Amino acid sequence: MSENNKKKKRGKWSRRAFIGIGGLAGLGLVVGVGGNIYLSRNANRFSGKGFGEGESLNAWIRISPDNMITLAMPRAEMGQGVSTSLPMLIAEELEVDMSRIQLVSPQPEPAYANTMLLGGGPRDIYSSLSFMEKIATFLPLVATGGSTSIPDAYDLLRSMGASARETLIQAAASKWGVDKSQCYAENAHVINKSNNEKLTYGELANAAAQIKLDKVPELKPKKDWKLLGKPIQRLDIPEKVNGTAEFGLDVRLDGILYGVIRHATYHDGAITSIKNLSQIEGMKGVKKVVLLPDGRGVVVVADNTWRAKNATVALDLEETGNKTLSSADIDAQAQNVIDNKIIATPKDKGNATKILDEAENVIEATYDVPYLAHACMEPINCTVLVKGEEAEIWCGHQGSSIMADGVSAVAGTAYEKIKVNVKYLGGGFGRRAEIDMILNATYVAKEMEGTPIQLVYTREEDIRHEMYRPYVKSKFRAKLNGEKIEAWEHKAALQSVGYSSIMRIKPAFADPPKKDKSSPEGAAELPYEMENMKMAFGQIEAPIQVGNWRSVGSSQNGFFTESFMDECAHAARKDPFEFRKNLIKDTRYKNVLNKVAEISNWNQPLGENKFRGIALCESFGSIVGQVAEITKLGDKQISIDKFYCVIDCGRVVNPDTVEAQMQSGIIFGLSAALYGEITFKNGEVEQYNFPQYEMVRMDVAPTIVVHIMDVDEYPGGVGEPATPPAAPAIANAIFAATGERIRSLPLKKHGYTFV
Repeated sequence: MSENNKKKKRGKWSRRAFIGIGGLAGLGLVVGVGGNIYLSRNANRFSGKGFGEGESLNAWIRISPDNMITLAMPRAEMGQGVSTSLPMLIAEELEVDMSRIQLVSPQPEPAYANTMLLGGGPRDIYSSLSFMEKIATFLPLVATGGSTSIPDAYDLLRSMGASARETLIQAAASKWGVDKSQCYAENAHVINKSNNEKLTYGELANAAAQIKLDKVPELKPKKDWKLLGKPIQRLDIPEKVNGTAEFGLDVRLDGILYGVIRHATYHDGAITSIKNLSQIEGMKGVKKVVLLPDGRGVVVVADNTWRAKNATVALDLEETGNKTLSSADIDAQAQNVIDNKIIATPKDKGNATKILDEAENVIEATYDVPYLAHACMEPINCTVLVKGEEAEIWCGHQGSSIMADGVSAVAGTAYEKIKVNVKYLGGGFGRRAEIDMILNATYVAKEMEGTPIQLVYTREEDIRHEMYRPYVKSKFRAKLNGEKIEAWEHKAALQSVGYSSIMRIKPAFADPPKKDKSSPEGAAELPYEMENMKMAFGQIEAPIQVGNWRSVGSSQNGFFTESFMDECAHAARKDPFEFRKNLIKDTRYKNVLNKVAEISNWNQPLGENKFRGIALCESFGSIVGQVAEITKLGDKQISIDKFYCVIDCGRVVNPDTVEAQMQSGIIFGLSAALYGEITFKNGEVEQYNFPQYEMVRMDVAPTIVVHIMDVDEYPGGVGEPATPPAAPAIANAIFAATGERIRSLPLKKHGYTFV
């Protein structure tokens, strides 16, 4: 084969072809055909669509002649504050005030890939991308999740700001005919040290855009920060207060019609026919009735949402499915998995099982948590327009690339012909990283080509047809030697979140359940010293879809491990705080534990009928300690008075955001611990809406005191780490108050009420 033919052969590697090569095993094939060279060149590609006038100094920064700074915002703003914290990273190095910044949501292009989601860690800005990071840019994987926004962007965006600043300084130095050392940047101007002459960034942008740097400029040391580490008011607050912020459900377009979905009743079933189709088609305002592929649902399209919703309620359907599935069946299977079907042992230190099998006075306990819905306050929705060879999508979604993938897959539209509009999210929590609403909306839009279709899930459809946090059962055994844990064993049964979710979104990348890293997270690696420790898990086989739920595996494993740690402390007749402290050697963990004990006055006695519980968890690179303080008002009537929370998330970008996320994560975790439960009977979900799926409300919510540790280490995530300790902290406080050990959530099913 000639060299020219080789080049032509390599050129046939497209994004669609790559995805079709069939899993990670095919990645080596891409390298073998010269793909690695292409991946490297492709990694920084961007189009700048939608950025407005001005010059792009790199993929993230465009400067207009009036000296306004437009920054790319490819991460989804769902209340966690990324639309402020990410611009802060750039603004710090670029030397601009936040008031000069305007944001634009870019198209899902390689330069905006979240490489940490595939690379496993933050990218090294001083060296080339790892192979998996290159794959993330090639797909591209432009998504928000796993508390990765800051860790993924921390060095990258600062380097983007620093590089832009350096080119602007060089451009000014050239214009003035001086050495660049005689110039400095300040407040969106470059200043000549010799005569204080100033040039705006807008005046220099054109020349700066032509300058190519041969290395990344040195980044500011922490001591020189002007913005980072300071409480900066969020950029999204004004429009959310005055009502101009546009969420997915707010989208209104000329000629838009509204679709409401009714899913197949049974999770393994299908709708085979609509028995009263002509009646539904004749209802006022109804434009079309669409049966979705594989009978997974029916969408009624009408001239408003109310009419579409009423028509879906009136549907008389012929359906298939398992009408006997029950929560009791799943629980029984879980016990069998623990006893007989372990598939993975991610932690096996020493001889824990042998010691426990031969020991006397073994502490044993079995815990379980139910399926949980995400219950985002903004109903699930998606708007799509398919028109000829082009398509456009509007959605509050955690992955702009997932939006484009879904439209392309269903409508057959070329990726470059799809325009993606990411709107504000009224809650995400992993639910809005799923692809179902995109596939369903696009299918209907393709059926009604030329008409924009807004698909809406009613609350009932959302609650009953979710991608739930899985039901999990865990069995523990431990043996103490004085105040030490000699042996610890934890066996769990659950459905694999990683396998289930990735099979829906990017099946070529789905690892088998035994390799799912989310199943043991928060359980296989603990901060406590143990000579013998084992953690193992097995797979429950059920037709129920499970997915990423805020803090994923750590959400249940935090409850399990920290509750059982309290059981061990009680068996050792030790104070729960002191027992934990004596088992911890790592300084960062110990400092967090000591600080949360300090701010909660742990060693001071409380008033009559007041009690405390403590918990310590690490997730997503951050360590969080919490103390719940409660009052026992009656036999099982509890007031949750205060939650004390300490976080070590390394270097802090915006402390205001960190504090807000600690508060949010605690409330989210308490809602699940107190009330959250999805159960199955006769094949159907028993919960329909908030009356059966309660949230923590203002009259129950505790006062929350947050302390952020000052730690000069690479930043961890903050969107999820406050959730895992919340359940064990409150459960341990209830044990202190009542002597009842809560091993199964939610608390309401044990007769507890909260005021």
